[in-house]
Amino acid sequence: MTRHVTLLLLAALLLAPGVALAQQDSTFVSDGVELHYRSAGTGTPAVLLSGGPGFRVDYMIPVGDFLPAGYRRIFLEQRGTGKSRPAVFDPAGLTLQMVVEDLEALRLHLKQDRLLLVGHSWGGMLAMAYAATHPDRVDRLVLIGSGGPTLEFTQWFNDNIEMRLRPEDSEARNYWQAAAKKGVDGDKAAMEAVRAILPGYFFDRKQSLAFAAAIQDGALHPDVNAGLFGDLAKQYDLRDGLRKLNRQVLIVQGHQDPIGDKTAEDIHALIAGSTLTYFNKAGHFPWIEQPEEFRRVVGAFLGRQ
Repeated sequence: MTRHVTLLLLAALLLAPGVALAQQDSTFVSDGVELHYRSAGTGTPAVLLSGGPGFRVDYMIPVGDFLPAGYRRIFLEQRGTGKSRPAVFDPAGLTLQMVVEDLEALRLHLKQDRLLLVGHSWGGMLAMAYAATHPDRVDRLVLIGSGGPTLEFTQWFNDNIEMRLRPEDSEARNYWQAAAKKGVDGDKAAMEAVRAILPGYFFDRKQSLAFAAAIQDGALHPDVNAGLFGDLAKQYDLRDGLRKLNRQVLIVQGHQDPIGDKTAEDIHALIAGSTLTYFNKAGHFPWIEQPEEFRRVVGAFLGRQ
């Protein structure tokens, strides 16, 4: 399953409008491990979850600009990423249960009865896993281009990306994949391979190339991706838990997202209190390709009390 390092979320500084709020660094402890998060604004905490797994949370900071006033943005640096990556780290020990319980530890640290989670790609899967495990501890969910309740979507996700790539994209990806086998730093090679195939995640190629140019080195920790997908392959199935969830959930899906409309529809069918909203001419990052519509839809959902 290590191949999925190229699939769930490719992150960077996003081209979102708005002025970033001042951020504050904080820590909490989960199962004896110190984890970090950044926060901005005041009000009800909204925890933003990045994708990958293994991408740093930085690219979700501009996503926070799309949340309406009255929310404190909590940018979690997930276990094994950013400042939540210890000097000695064993990705083989990562499990879905472990990262779900990291969210529960964060809830207790924030002194919240329930968590509002905003997850993109793998971040959506993590949000759903938390909701399936702790349904009474969920306020609302916003799922953006989320992976599915099972790993069925992996059957077509890579193929949908491949069909959009030009020869030069595939050539660059193949070069960096081979480079990793020839002694080039593995993190560097993985990041460049992701950068090469970004056009497969977008409707608009020009926007994909601009996005790729903005990606910062070090944004990806491929060993986290490999470790967690290894665990997901053994046990990941959220369907029973999601059928019992009785909370409001917004599912945001770009029609041109390679993750596929079926994935969003499967989530929607399982969660009785969910709303599914499609964005046309948008891929895996709808807030980039359709920012005004994204702001309107998310604002309307989070504006409800």
